[in-house]
Amino acid sequence: MIRINLLPVRISKKKEAGRQQLILFGLVALLAVIGNFWWHKSRADDLAAREGKLRRTKEDIAQLERIIGEVKNIKEQQAALKDKLAVLDKLKAGRTGPVKMLDDLATIVPKKVWVKKMEEKDGQMGLEGSAASIDDVSAFLSALKRSRYFKAVELKKTTARTEGKARLVDFTLTARADYTPADQAAAAPVPGAKPR
Repeated sequence: MIRINLLPVRISKKKEAGRQQLILFGLVALLAVIGNFWWHKSRADDLAAREGKLRRTKEDIAQLERIIGEVKNIKEQQAALKDKLAVLDKLKAGRTGPVKMLDDLATIVPKKVWVKKMEEKDGQMGLEGSAASIDDVSAFLSALKRSRYFKAVELKKTTARTEGKARLVDFTLTARADYTPADQAAAAPVPGAKPR
């Protein structure tokens, strides 16, 4: 009988199968390395893009904060300028207002009313005087209320007294002085008037 040794064929098949498995594992490992490299690169590119966008956003925010700071500075300067203009207007009114107010007071005082004392402190006026009758005091009070220079006119006290044969009424009143109407009346346009 003839004997055939099949062991070398089995061994060569096992070697061939082992080689194929080794090549397959090598390919899988190579594909895993390539896939891992590709995934890592895509993540790194995405991170770089996000960091660039974040950096641009921070730069935009910093620029906007500078602009906001400039706007706030301009608003502060504008408010300071308005305050200065208000002070100048008040000084201007304080310079011409009392003269016009006293002129107005001289024209509205009735003939039988005498103003003996006038005091002003921080825009609050106190007037003391005498009149021939309570009706004259009432007329004076009404005239003060109609005046543009006197606000919140209030009669504080009246007392009747006799001086010789004449009967007099002493009065005390308070009011708030308003010097600005003189400037406003001069600057206000007259309705129906043609501009020059």
